Amino acid sequence: MPRLELVVVLLSLISATAVGMATNYNLRRYRPSDLDGVKRLFADNLQEEWRDTYHGGKYAENAERFVESVVSSPESDLNNVEETYFGDTGGYFWVLTWLSGAEDDDVVVGTCGLQRLSSSTAEIRRMCMAREHRRNGWGTEMLRLAKDRARSVGVSKLVVSTIEHSVEGIDFYKTKNGFVDAMDERTGRAKRSEVHGTPICEVFMEFDIGSEKA
Repeated sequence: MPRLELVVVLLSLISATAVGMATNYNLRRYRPSDLDGVKRLFADNLQEEWRDTYHGGKYAENAERFVESVVSSPESDLNNVEETYFGDTGGYFWVLTWLSGAEDDDVVVGTCGLQRLSSSTAEIRRMCMAREHRRNGWGTEMLRLAKDRARSVGVSKLVVSTIEHSVEGIDFYKTKNGFVDAMDERTGRAKRSEVHGTPICEVFMEFDIGSEKA
């Protein structure tokens, strides 16, 4: 294992212990054997929100088509995790598993990807958490590790996007973790775009790595 990846793994274990998180969780590097669980969590998260939250489920079929394209497309990042998030890019992909004590029980309940976009910018992707495992500090911990990783490889700005109706998600990034609206240079307004053939807007946010002490 390369030294930088070993450091990331050790920091994950040390930080989880330091904050007193439950030991039946395991936050670690993605493994190829995690793929089905990662895809299932992504699909469950997105379909749950669009079905139960956005416009009373009016655009649930749009979400289903999008999920299918991500899960099935050979070009999707989820079907190319090693190439997209590892290698010489300085990226990473964390997986949080839940160990309930049952035999062979190692369920993927959280994910967070850091994808390098340029020498100075990286994107937070596939930040997902199973609903029954939220509000226990692990989402914040994965994002903290992503910030540390980005800082260690010279990235100065993180970007992330979510859906306008995701009040919980926007609050997580802005209020709890210091992200601000990304601005559209042409209009001078907060950057937005329509999502998957619907009137729902995608919200873009960014974080200045230099604004936070290591």
